[in-house]
Amino acid sequence: MLRAIEKALNNVTTPLSKILRHMGGILLLVMTTIVVIQVLFRYILNIPLSWTDESSRFLMIYMTYLCLPFVYLTDKNIAMTFVTEILEKKTPRLFAFLALLAHISAIFVFVVWIKFGWNFFHTGSVMADSLPIPMYYIYIIPPVMMSVTLLFALQKCVSSLRNMLGDFEDISQTALTAALFEASEDDEDATHDQQPTQPICSKTA
Repeated sequence: MLRAIEKALNNVTTPLSKILRHMGGILLLVMTTIVVIQVLFRYILNIPLSWTDESSRFLMIYMTYLCLPFVYLTDKNIAMTFVTEILEKKTPRLFAFLALLAHISAIFVFVVWIKFGWNFFHTGSVMADSLPIPMYYIYIIPPVMMSVTLLFALQKCVSSLRNMLGDFEDISQTALTAALFEASEDDEDATHDQQPTQPICSKTA
């Protein structure tokens, strides 16, 4: 039963995490371009632009929330893992129980965040300072992406509950999902290391 639930959730969360990760990468590229334009116009051309600062800030907010579900699913958040790694190896069921408590606590935080984020969204009728958009478009992203991350947390809860019962198979393949975003970097490093070698020919007089 737990396996079926986790597989059903994984069929939704895995492709969704890939899409959100790529969207976050695109926003990062756009934000970097805007910052470069801002520096160019402000310090080189001495023509400061009024919209670059606010637009880059809004893109940063969107990028952060779009990447949050993927980071949560693959455990890529910043953490000190030396204790958890020991627990996972020595007492995997205890580790699964503690992980379940952590995910339940995260769900509680997400629910509170969604509630207050939705209330804050209703105050977004004011316009942005330098962009011709209402703040609704900025205030909507936290409750929406927290709702998406809540689905990911439910999947992690089911996985931890299975581990508590002695079923440690990685059905959701979160490790493979995490490897997707590391594979491109590894491929680039391997391509860079494999440089063609020219045969050394001795010159004969």
